[in-house]
Amino acid sequence: MNITGIMIFCEDIKNMTAFYRDVVGLTPLDTQPFPAHKFFKFVSKKGAELCLHSGTKPNGGRQKLMLYTDDIDGLVKRVKAYKPRVRLPEPDKDGNIVFDFRDPEQNRIQVYSNAIYRNRYT
Repeated sequence: MNITGIMIFCEDIKNMTAFYRDVVGLTPLDTQPFPAHKFFKFVSKKGAELCLHSGTKPNGGRQKLMLYTDDIDGLVKRVKAYKPRVRLPEPDKDGNIVFDFRDPEQNRIQVYSNAIYRNRYT
């Protein structure tokens, strides 16, 4: 399991992008994965990312811890044993697996895996 970054939901993504770039000094990702008015990604020298996501009323909080795992099946099994009613992983636009869940204090966590999604959780 690796911590890959954090996602912050923003009311004014242009202002937040300028703040983290110009004041904090974070480096924008060379090629942004989505339109900058919706999503903006910074990278650090240590590899973690800060993702800014446009959304004034995010479902369940203003931030989300982002993780990566090679063992998505094991994680899903452990999370379901802890909390049986959890949303199952879904494929992202590239067919990789994305899985959101919450810790005991309801903080949001999103996990990515390079394992290719093949309807294994339906």
